[in-house]
Amino acid sequence: MATKKEGAQRLIDSLDSGARIQRRLWMAGVQAIVLSVAIAWFTQWQFGIAAVLVFLLLIQFAFERMSNSIQASRLEALKILGWSVDDQTDDALRHKAEKILS
Repeated sequence: MATKKEGAQRLIDSLDSGARIQRRLWMAGVQAIVLSVAIAWFTQWQFGIAAVLVFLLLIQFAFERMSNSIQASRLEALKILGWSVDDQTDDALRHKAEKILS
């Protein structure tokens, strides 16, 4: 069984990961478009369109998996701490978790 400090750290980590996922999503989208343009430039434009569709599908799949993992980690941390899921905002949860860690 995890301790309250471990649960608080897990909650803070899941909140931080949730904030970083949007930046990573944009970076992956930009990379997919740049690579697809390069493929279209050096081959036929149809291959570039196919590449962008495949890349965006893979990015969507990875984003959904990461989001589910982060949400599950957050829910597990709230369960360890004995807090309700819909009680407070992320900032209030972060403040309470940091208070437990200090």
